[in-house]
Amino acid sequence: MTTPLLSFAPGPTQLHPLVPSELRRMAADGYLSESHRSAPVRREVARMEEALRTLLGIPSDHRVLLVGSATEAMERILQGVVEARSFHLVNGAFARRFHAVAGKLGLEAGDATVPDGEGFRSGAVEIPAGTDLLAMTQNETSTGARISPPEVHALADRIRQAGGLAAVDLVTGWPTEPVDPARIDAGFFSVQKGFGLPAGLGVIVASPALVERAQERLGRRAAVGPFFHIPALADAADRHETVATPNTLAIRLLARVAEAFLAEGGGAALREAAEAGFHRWWDTVAELGLEPFVADEDLRSRTVAVVQVPSGADALRARLRERGLVVGDGYGPWKGKHLRVAHFPVQTPAMQATLLEALRQELAR
Repeated sequence: MTTPLLSFAPGPTQLHPLVPSELRRMAADGYLSESHRSAPVRREVARMEEALRTLLGIPSDHRVLLVGSATEAMERILQGVVEARSFHLVNGAFARRFHAVAGKLGLEAGDATVPDGEGFRSGAVEIPAGTDLLAMTQNETSTGARISPPEVHALADRIRQAGGLAAVDLVTGWPTEPVDPARIDAGFFSVQKGFGLPAGLGVIVASPALVERAQERLGRRAAVGPFFHIPALADAADRHETVATPNTLAIRLLARVAEAFLAEGGGAALREAAEAGFHRWWDTVAELGLEPFVADEDLRSRTVAVVQVPSGADALRARLRERGLVVGDGYGPWKGKHLRVAHFPVQTPAMQATLLEALRQELAR
């Protein structure tokens, strides 16, 4: 029998332990053959929304919109609300993607760019006048850099006070990082990272202001998207439905995993565990003579650890895999130079201890 791998990949990652049994239940009870407008599926959409509202602290007037991926979320948000220009904080590959999507939509997209591995603080960012949307990547999965939640809130306050909207990529931030949905206009994620699910579902938490802006533009016949636009997604969400047939499997799994996180103490417990794991990881890695790619601890991700391997990471990753431990490669220009290690809720302290001991032994060879 093949020994199961333990995955520390930053997404898709280790499956949440309830996934196999819930998949069996779905296959047995007929749910996966239900119409997406049927009562059983609408109940699951409502159950998923309720669990996320409680877990993430989503206000009752904010909508939970379902899309295919986080990249689609970028498209829907930008196309829906940007009239003149967006402004992007760029410090890695996924922030660059957010910026590139705006350009591919033909939008005027300004940016403040810092080198990979660095981050942003509100006081050092100048947001141009007339910006419709400030786009932030709270947790840059490619480099392990983050914008801390207080800085996200401060930046969002500034753009909102100026009449703009704030959109935040929280793909590897939620459900761990305490970014308050009430303080931003769009927070979005995909389920294959922090929630430990198979890929194929993206979620946008949308403020009333964001939906109203898109609706107003649609009323003027502005281009807000051909079919899956924000007003259509919002209208469907009000009925606990989706615009077209969604990933019903992922919706039910997301509901169950969010409920499981709540049963284990909710967001506060997730943050406490992440902070403890963060310090345990970096204290041990320092003892092993390895260094973080992000030097500033406050700017270092709590969910994706990026470690520099001066001698090259490929051989070390291969030896870890022989031990049944999967870690991520460096991203883009950092391939073969970094280890990227997920510290999501599904990576338990026992798993982390196993990986650290394996690293210790391999580096001592």
